[in-house]
Amino acid sequence: MKKVKKKAADFLPDDVQNAINTFIEQFNIMVEYKLNSIPHEYVKNMLEVIAKYPEYNKLLMDMINVLKKYEGWENK
Repeated sequence: MKKVKKKAADFLPDDVQNAINTFIEQFNIMVEYKLNSIPHEYVKNMLEVIAKYPEYNKLLMDMINVLKKYEGWENK
């Protein structure tokens, strides 16, 4: 896996940008240190922040559907 060189779009609310950018930072740490996963708190926080905005419900549901592909994610 390679590090991600992206950031959240500027038009997003500040808290959504922060949550997404923090998740990306954690992903890059996972890659750099060859870890198996990102701490679940970062995923949970990102989903909770996005859930506050009904206009991003499709994005939220898409992310949840991706997570459902990984066994045991609901138990975190």
